[in-house]
Amino acid sequence: MKKTYHIKTKYGTFGVIIWYDRADKAYLVRVPSLDNAATFGSSLADAKRMAADLIELLCVVAFDKGKIVIDDERRVFGRSKFARTTGVAELIA
Repeated sequence: MKKTYHIKTKYGTFGVIIWYDRADKAYLVRVPSLDNAATFGSSLADAKRMAADLIELLCVVAFDKGKIVIDDERRVFGRSKFARTTGVAELIA
């Protein structure tokens, strides 16, 4: 059964979908707001930890490209001066 969890990171809160796959014997994770990025973990706690790591990594990559990130609570994160002053949002998704 798929269940939605909210993962809090230093770059905001993101909703993730986690479910157990019996064939792979692993918890699979999907992050819909970040272009359906995916990861997995051997336990539910491990899957949540892996999701947080994935989200933070994708945010850092977006920042390095000069983009901003908007979390699921509509908060804006970014490093570029342009993104902060104009309010223009270029999503990574």
